[in-house]
Amino acid sequence: MSLNPVSSIVLQTAVVVTTLGFTPAQSSLRPGALVLVALCTAHCISTALEYFVRTPWASLAGGYSVMLLLHYVDIGLLTRWEFPVSKKSDTPGASPRETPTTSWAARLGFGIWAASNARCIGTPEQVRHVPEAATLDRVAFLRRSAGFILLSYLSLDVLGSMGDPEVSSSFLVPSRVPFFRRLPGITAEEIVVRIFSGLAAGIGLLSSQGGFYHLFAFTSIFMKWSKPEDWPPFYGSLADAYSLRSLWSRVWHQSNSHKFRAISRFFARDVFGLQPGTLAERYAKVLIVFATSAFMHFLIDLSSGVSAASSGAVQFFCTQALGLMTEDFVISAYLLYAAERMIGFLWVGGFLVWSFPAYLYPMLYRSNLGLNDSVVPVSVVGLVRRLF
Repeated sequence: MSLNPVSSIVLQTAVVVTTLGFTPAQSSLRPGALVLVALCTAHCISTALEYFVRTPWASLAGGYSVMLLLHYVDIGLLTRWEFPVSKKSDTPGASPRETPTTSWAARLGFGIWAASNARCIGTPEQVRHVPEAATLDRVAFLRRSAGFILLSYLSLDVLGSMGDPEVSSSFLVPSRVPFFRRLPGITAEEIVVRIFSGLAAGIGLLSSQGGFYHLFAFTSIFMKWSKPEDWPPFYGSLADAYSLRSLWSRVWHQSNSHKFRAISRFFARDVFGLQPGTLAERYAKVLIVFATSAFMHFLIDLSSGVSAASSGAVQFFCTQALGLMTEDFVISAYLLYAAERMIGFLWVGGFLVWSFPAYLYPMLYRSNLGLNDSVVPVSVVGLVRRLF
């Protein structure tokens, strides 16, 4: 029986969980495990579209696998998390010694927790700008999560039902990505389509990513595996989207922040030898963070069937880095007045309308052909249409 992407994801997860839970931080097994984890990711990327058919499903599988690979590089090899072994002494004043190996169940639980705790919630390394938990009451949390899951499903269903292959094949294509050099020939209709396709894609990402997050949160809280405070909101407030720096560090989910920062510190300080706290080190880390993000999303594009030549991941995420650095040099990091924030919102919106199609349009190749590429497996909207 051939290995499918689901099997490779299960194997990859098992390797990460057991390695984190059962090996010490300096174990020579950890670099070896990286090889197996990377092979699983490569297999998932190469088989996801053939197995799942729809590009959103394939990219979700590829995204999980690539993110887990980078998460392992972070906490398994760079920051080196390990199972905490308690120390005790037999007599007062004696040197402490490690207790006998803790139960395998505790180590397994630690491995699962570490492998799934992308934002390092509840640890000294918790990423910055994680919102406070909306509620600590279990029943209220379950009710809110169930509502968000339902709303996300319906939103994805509506978005999938609104697709117009004729409009998509005319406007949402790679040849329409350039903006300024085509400015004389761009129509108002194209600008409207460009804006609303970006908004629709944003809602789709919020619904799919946030929906899965709340699904896992609901399951974990319902089964009493964790507490509501372990599941703070996935996204920040849109009110903070007045600059690119705030958009990416406060509003957008921070599931990749810890791993990206660990990788950027490693390259900036250990590889390039830049001094901490210098301007060169600061912006080198910015470039490395977005370059790592570009690489991650490039691999996810491959998993969904977008060719290496067509993928816009590198262009989009590296453009964000340049935009952020330009922003730092042009405006203050802290916008104090309402008028300045309004300018900031317009800047962020305009920058995304200009840059986002480079990443978005190549991924719509199946929709442009009129194929079913909806995220949801069963369309409620479609059922209602057939009834009426």
